[in-house]
Amino acid sequence: MPTPPPIFSVPPPLPRTSPAMAAILDRLVGTTPAAPRVAPPRRAPLDLQLLADLPSLALRSRCLVDGFLSGRHRSPQKGSSVEFAEYRDYQLGDDLRRVDWRLFARSDRLHVKQYEEEAQLRVFTVLDASASMDFTSRKSALNKLDFARLALAGIATLAQRQGDAFGLGVAGAELADFLRARSTSAHWQTFIGRLENFRAQKQTALAHSLEALAEIIPRRSLVVIASDFYEDLPALEAALSRLRYDGHDLIGLQVLDPLELDFDLDHAGIWVDAESGVRQHLDAPAVRAGYLQRFRQFCTQLEEQFRAVGGDFVQLRTDQPPVAALASYVAARKERTR
Repeated sequence: MPTPPPIFSVPPPLPRTSPAMAAILDRLVGTTPAAPRVAPPRRAPLDLQLLADLPSLALRSRCLVDGFLSGRHRSPQKGSSVEFAEYRDYQLGDDLRRVDWRLFARSDRLHVKQYEEEAQLRVFTVLDASASMDFTSRKSALNKLDFARLALAGIATLAQRQGDAFGLGVAGAELADFLRARSTSAHWQTFIGRLENFRAQKQTALAHSLEALAEIIPRRSLVVIASDFYEDLPALEAALSRLRYDGHDLIGLQVLDPLELDFDLDHAGIWVDAESGVRQHLDAPAVRAGYLQRFRQFCTQLEEQFRAVGGDFVQLRTDQPPVAALASYVAARKERTR
């Protein structure tokens, strides 16, 4: 089950360029008067609807990440561990900030601290841009595709802050877009732009796109897939096995609308397949029990496929903030860099 929303705060650097933006951010943070240090003010929980009202994916992802990190310790070191390894003699050109001046006072010799370097993690995020992802059952709410964008943008934002390299693959009928992994701020802007501007496609083949991705990404990467996974499961199983064979760690983020999970409708109507266009009349109350049984079996089988290749599987509801996706990335990062 998804984790509950975290305590949310908006960092000072976020832009407040207009009265409308100021109103949105004030609603997100809440208006709490200054309080003594001994009793920090309560912060309003993250409201997904207000998050959706922010004008850009870049701003949404920053707000999501800062809310996720609220109250957590953030190390000032990026890309390297803080564990001391050894001293070595100072050499011309070394950063003077790494000189141990206390040791110099005792020995009259310059020594530089060395730390155990962590291997940079490469994270490849995969967005399923199928037509079935372009769906929401609630007016003015994020559809599944935009929710998946937000989850992957949040992961990329965390990766960039940690000094990890992150890239992008978009699954269409083929691998519709690909961005190699980098870790710079400029690359983050490019990543967000590519992720935000890609539109849903009628014909997609997630398993085929994952096979294509496996051919071009470096071995031993972390692959995070955001999709509803309405895919031929044997074909998907083969693609996941191929990625695992190449040494990749896998995280599956199944993005679902509340209607798909609960099917709590009390009327009949015409249902249209978003990808094939097939129309069918259904009496929702009459078919609900059978639908829920088959859908739960599908989700269980999907999770078992990810577990079988040593991957993680997280089910995300679009009516709850995607903090579970960020937590899965953090857990995988700790495992890979320990």
